[in-house]
Amino acid sequence: MMNLKNLSFILLFSPTIFYAQNPNPSLEVDAFILDEMDYENLPGMSTLIVKEGEIVWVESYGMADIENSIPVSDNTAFLMASVSKLFTGTALMQLFEDGQIDLDDDINNYLPFSVSSPNYPDNSITFRMLMTHTSSISDNWSAIDNYYSMDDPTISLADCMEGYFSTSGVDYDPQNNFNNDIPGSAFDYSNMATDLAGYLVEIISQELFSEYSNTEVFDALCMENTSWYLSDFDTLNVARPYDWQGGQFSPFAHYGFADYPSGLLRSNVLDLANFMIAYLQNGLFNSNQLLSGASVDEMLTFQIPNIDNTQGLNWYTEEIYLSGGGVIDLWGHNGGESGATAELYINPVNQIGIVVLSNGEGELLYVVDELYDYAISLSTSGVGNPSCDNVSIDGTTIITSSINAYPNPATDIFTIESEKGGLVTLYSLLGKQILTQEVSRVDEIDVSKIESGNYFLQLDNARIKLMIH
Repeated sequence: MMNLKNLSFILLFSPTIFYAQNPNPSLEVDAFILDEMDYENLPGMSTLIVKEGEIVWVESYGMADIENSIPVSDNTAFLMASVSKLFTGTALMQLFEDGQIDLDDDINNYLPFSVSSPNYPDNSITFRMLMTHTSSISDNWSAIDNYYSMDDPTISLADCMEGYFSTSGVDYDPQNNFNNDIPGSAFDYSNMATDLAGYLVEIISQELFSEYSNTEVFDALCMENTSWYLSDFDTLNVARPYDWQGGQFSPFAHYGFADYPSGLLRSNVLDLANFMIAYLQNGLFNSNQLLSGASVDEMLTFQIPNIDNTQGLNWYTEEIYLSGGGVIDLWGHNGGESGATAELYINPVNQIGIVVLSNGEGELLYVVDELYDYAISLSTSGVGNPSCDNVSIDGTTIITSSINAYPNPATDIFTIESEKGGLVTLYSLLGKQILTQEVSRVDEIDVSKIESGNYFLQLDNARIKLMIH
């Protein structure tokens, strides 16, 4: 355990080294986010904005793994927690589109065992109820806590669901696995209802839910750094979850749980950009149709206004506060697990999407507010949807590449490449000008006398992150 408050603020909470170029850098937004991280005791964070089908902001801060000195990059995968439910709902909606289910079907028409409220056994539970938290299914944590394990789940989704829902299951508890409401009559947030929806995808598609997600959702969106299972990642590129206790960051081991469709997805902000863009473009990302426009509209339509006036199909609306006054509702979902917090929201009206991920436990909505405010003022360049064929230089992914610097980290001298050269400026993280130099298209800059640390290198409107050893 380390007492990181004894380290400098800049060392711990600094934008990371060059991974993806931010099209619209802002020292003011950086400073706001760093202050929030410090206030909320968050070790690392990744942020991204999409607007009109393109990425207009991407920036990462702090540490992904404190003990191993790994900073957060734009490629770092975070545990999504309940934001995962948006993906489970997407998979279920694809089956609806294919005519394999109706949203108001009784789920018992598809399950190998019967699921019903013990208090209202004659009332059907439907897919729509699972997607709106009105199924009467409750989260019995005395059972759910046993589904957690180190690394990936050790119990199959099928065994987990049968154990919880079948009347002969080892975890069946009629008093605690269900509430006292008639199915469809009351809102009761339920992780297990979403898990059951994921299992239904598995049964109906005749594929493991994880495999269905890979082929029909993640591959369709070129989400190559997204998975339900830790074993699919290089764990050095996965943010370690942290708790803040007694003025110290305490790490959790990477963990999994068998009821995974409700909260075990891991992804990075670049992959999530593609997901948000698809929903903002009537289900279309590049040439891949994830969902029809009608299905997207249905998911982003209030389903139970007389019960809960914010709930769509898995998506719900969250109030965002604008700096100039006023409130706006965005569609999305938040997530929280041990050592992880996530927020993802979109506004189909002005084509803006925001995602904020952290490997700590704290409030992220103020960062969402700040990024949304900033997004309103941003113009798009017309580059369109992110390409599925990312340019790679020495293992670093570039979104737009009008400026490049290597080696990065640099020790004494680094080379800068740009489209036409010009006046380049090196800034500290707090915006202090460190040096300026005229450069040609390919040139060298001597940084041997500059103190080690993280910096911004700017040429015209292009800016990258540079680390000096």
